Amino acid sequence: MTVRLAVAGAFHTSFMEPAVSRLETALNLTEIRTPRIPVISNVDASPHADPDTIKKILARQVTSPVQWETTIKTLLTKGLKKGYELGPGKVIAGIVKRMDKSSDIENIGA
Repeated sequence: MTVRLAVAGAFHTSFMEPAVSRLETALNLTEIRTPRIPVISNVDASPHADPDTIKKILARQVTSPVQWETTIKTLLTKGLKKGYELGPGKVIAGIVKRMDKSSDIENIGA
């Protein structure tokens, strides 16, 4: 399914390339510790635990398409039992329910 989104900028596209080096500089000055739970990146929908890799993936996220559906599928196959949607509406919870009817996604309204 494809949904056209109204967005305020060309996020996750090559038009954001000038921002990458500034983000890399900021990330190099930032301590990221090894997470207790691997980070599932929406760049490649894979789990990452190495801080240097996480920094590289965060920089790539600026210009890379969001792999949202693949990321959710990864979470579900890795055993996601409970998820929370933060903010108004229940759009994400509804989409995840369509992907996996047994998923338990609770909305926490803003």
